[in-house]
Amino acid sequence: MKNALVISGGGAKGAFAVGVVQKLIAEYPVLNFDIVVGTSTGSLIAPLAIAGEYDLLRQLYTTVKTEDIIVKDNLGNRLGMDCIFEAGPLWNLMKKYYTDDLIARIMGGSQKLFLTTTCLQTGELVVFTNDATAKDGRYYKVKLIKDALHFRRAVMASACQPVFMPPIQVNKDHTGDPERTFQYVDGGVREYAGINMAIDNGATHIFTILLSPEGADHVANTYEKLFGILQRTIDIFTVDVGKNDLLIPAIYNDALKYIDTVKKKMSAEGVSQAQIDNFFNMPGRENPFAGKKPLKIFIIRPDSPLGGGPGGLVFDPEEMKNMVSRGVMAAGTFIAGLNPGDLDWA
Repeated sequence: MKNALVISGGGAKGAFAVGVVQKLIAEYPVLNFDIVVGTSTGSLIAPLAIAGEYDLLRQLYTTVKTEDIIVKDNLGNRLGMDCIFEAGPLWNLMKKYYTDDLIARIMGGSQKLFLTTTCLQTGELVVFTNDATAKDGRYYKVKLIKDALHFRRAVMASACQPVFMPPIQVNKDHTGDPERTFQYVDGGVREYAGINMAIDNGATHIFTILLSPEGADHVANTYEKLFGILQRTIDIFTVDVGKNDLLIPAIYNDALKYIDTVKKKMSAEGVSQAQIDNFFNMPGRENPFAGKKPLKIFIIRPDSPLGGGPGGLVFDPEEMKNMVSRGVMAAGTFIAGLNPGDLDWA
């Protein structure tokens, strides 16, 4: 049995995820996440969650302000540049809180960390990890984190929304690496919630925290300026990517449940286990479901938009405190709705 925590992107909305995680840990002190997957703001949360720094997470996601993350400028002044906002303040925060000691603990620990990014040169989803045994997936490539600076740059790349924040050359200091000049941005461009990474690495219980509500994200604003239209367009794109991220794992899990039911029925009808295995092993074709059991995928998300401005790039401490509270409440509702046996380790 393996527990996975998957946290989607959403900027300041990450405060909701912090509330969810704190409630889960408070309710189930023995809960240990063997696998943690972070996208964008989820990548900022994931390392501290693995390290058990829950109080620090709450502090950061209830006190930082927009100017602690980005430096805003007039759009006209940024034409010809690689981004609209400077992200130096975020990098400074990372250097302060993602210390060499913290990173060494994560790199040397047994928990697997996956940070999703998108490579601008190849268009591929690239996942940076501390797991030396991890392999490329069907829809993504894996790259092993080499040192503390590499770690911080991978987190930074995952958190940097393209156009608004700069692309990051994660591998720039690794002489001889053919990808040292490649630029990486927010993994949410390709993968809003990295559930597939958790599945591929053997997770059996997957806690997925999404930072957008189910259904359409309606807003009443009228958009009349280029900048607002651009931000809103990226929001719409991100929500659409998120729907696809949930669809594939849901189909996969439904297939596993169906196969499991068929096998049980065959066994009840007197078919031997050897015969059942033979039926599900076709010559010349690899069975993608071999040895796999139905997963328990839990989705925890807000019931209405969280705020945080377009792209989640407005960091308002009071608003984020409210998001943390909403995360705690959402986790409480989730726990109250569990069926006996859903958490068979609890």
